[in-house]
Amino acid sequence: MLATDMQTNIRKWGNSAGTIIPAPVLAEAGLRVGDAIQIEVVDGTIVIRQAAPVYRLEDLLEATPSDKLALDDEDKQWLHDAPVGRESD
Repeated sequence: MLATDMQTNIRKWGNSAGTIIPAPVLAEAGLRVGDAIQIEVVDGTIVIRQAAPVYRLEDLLEATPSDKLALDDEDKQWLHDAPVGRESD
């Protein structure tokens, strides 16, 4: 039996409803407890998929090795140039 062939029940959960997702189904879907998911209805079927990650500039810069942030000579040539379009908008 494939993990996606399992059956479970919908239960009341506060003012909402919920269900248990069996561990084999999570594993087969590549999901883990705590992952963000997106839920939508497609042709009367509930579809759950992993949510697209949301990146913040601060997090990306923090994760970037400092040697990759060093300016080379080409970067330094235009660094202090005046805007030529709508860069400041």
